Amino acid sequence: MLRVVAFFCTLSAWLTALAGAVLVNALLASSVLAERAPVVAPTILGELPHDTGVFTQGLFLHRGLFYESAGLRGQSRLLITEPDSGQQILVHRLPPHIFAEGADLCGDEVVQLTWTSGLALRYEPDTLAKIGEFRYQGQGWGIACRGQRVVTSDGSANLTFRDPKTFKSQRTLTVTDAGVPVRQLNELEWAGGLLLANIWRSHRIAAIDPVTGAVRLWLDMSEVVRRSGQSGTEFVLNGIAWDAAQQRLYVTGKGWNRLYLIDCTGESLQRARLRR
Repeated sequence: MLRVVAFFCTLSAWLTALAGAVLVNALLASSVLAERAPVVAPTILGELPHDTGVFTQGLFLHRGLFYESAGLRGQSRLLITEPDSGQQILVHRLPPHIFAEGADLCGDEVVQLTWTSGLALRYEPDTLAKIGEFRYQGQGWGIACRGQRVVTSDGSANLTFRDPKTFKSQRTLTVTDAGVPVRQLNELEWAGGLLLANIWRSHRIAAIDPVTGAVRLWLDMSEVVRRSGQSGTEFVLNGIAWDAAQQRLYVTGKGWNRLYLIDCTGESLQRARLRR
């Protein structure tokens, strides 16, 4: 009987060790397969003026003009500016208790998020006249709209896809790089089938597959940040506007004095789109 017990104990220990080895090998294999997304430093093509009084939370292009959402309580507003001169054409100021966040053109109206008020404000794009609002749960950070796809961020690693007519949550998607969640997702912008995202207090922009949530490419904006002269933790890189016709980006930051024109026609960026 002792021999039988000893045999089973030895067999059990051997099987446990084997299972552990298989698990370790599987984890090692998965770590090899899940490679980190490549990092590309795109070319800076030029600079445009930007108002240092604008705490940029959202940025997009519409009919050749910049639409920009400015944050901070008592200073939040929605602006339309002429790109070359930086002149403000139209300004809609928000009540002092509201902290504005990201904004984008959603269908035939502009939608502007608020940080903690749970309101998505709706505007007529030519006059910035308020035409309504949506309500939502949690914080609002960034928003990007394309057709029937409305996506928002809340500072976590999750993106929320929303019904464009009701703004109700339809599903969430976790953004990852090599299987690791990418947190602090901020300003969002659709670009060439990918979703671009500023990462709060980071010098990088993530190019995200909107189906899987995987980061396909990192745009390293270290040179842009260096040129901006900003090195603190508040006046950070934030604001992405995609020019589809020219295949290039405009990027800026909170309180920066310049917008930067970025070339996105490089081979690495095209390859990232094809990997979808």
